[in-house]
Amino acid sequence: MRLTRAVRVGGAAALVCATLAGCGVTSTDVIDAGQPATGARRPGGDRKFEVRLYFMSPYGMSSSSREAGGRVDPEDAIALLRQGPNGPERDRNFYSDLPKMNGDIHVTTGTRRVSIQMPYNVLKLSPVARSQLVCTAANAEASPKEPIQSIKVDLSGGSYVISDLVCEGNNAFPAAGVPTPPSGTPSP
Repeated sequence: MRLTRAVRVGGAAALVCATLAGCGVTSTDVIDAGQPATGARRPGGDRKFEVRLYFMSPYGMSSSSREAGGRVDPEDAIALLRQGPNGPERDRNFYSDLPKMNGDIHVTTGTRRVSIQMPYNVLKLSPVARSQLVCTAANAEASPKEPIQSIKVDLSGGSYVISDLVCEGNNAFPAAGVPTPPSGTPSP
């Protein structure tokens, strides 16, 4: 009885293949459409530099990677963030909540710290705009083996300073407000 089922399944598969071939269905070349494939890079491949920018999307705060010619420091990453989403990011409905600012933003870095001084009252930044700045700067400052949560970011402007912000889950939080595991407990 098993042999009969195998013969029927094999015969059906041969019939489908013959039908498709008879209808003129052939293989195609690569079709240039849609978003590029994403996933883990093949080990040993060419080293590519990327900058990760944070924007708002219909699903909440999201990051977007862009290829870069070399390492991108926090100052360059913030400059790119201020330009807003590019064409493919806008196609994915990404947008920026950063306000228009007249003047330059100055970014300085230290050991596991980024300070962003802007010509804008930081208390008027929305939580989304704050998260965009903190997460973009922290990601640019962190080494590949270092979690971005270990980078503290200070925002200053309009005679105010918001200190010790960290990026956790694509959102900015005060470092003291981010839950940490009890000592001796391995972190995820």
